[in-house]
Amino acid sequence: MVAMIVAALGFIWWLIFIVAWVLFLFFTITVARMKGRSALVWGILACFLPLITVIVLLLLPDRSSD
Repeated sequence: MVAMIVAALGFIWWLIFIVAWVLFLFFTITVARMKGRSALVWGILACFLPLITVIVLLLLPDRSSD
């Protein structure tokens, strides 16, 4: 019984992690498009370092206004 509860909690944490990862990826691609940057390149970077990529992208100037 306890093993089933532990396994279910482990699955829930992995599910939360994957959902957060996909949200960061979607947010990164959206911000990259709005700033005139390559959504593909920033999306690939966000696959490996999602939080850092979002922070760097938000700090970069808007390229579409040049």
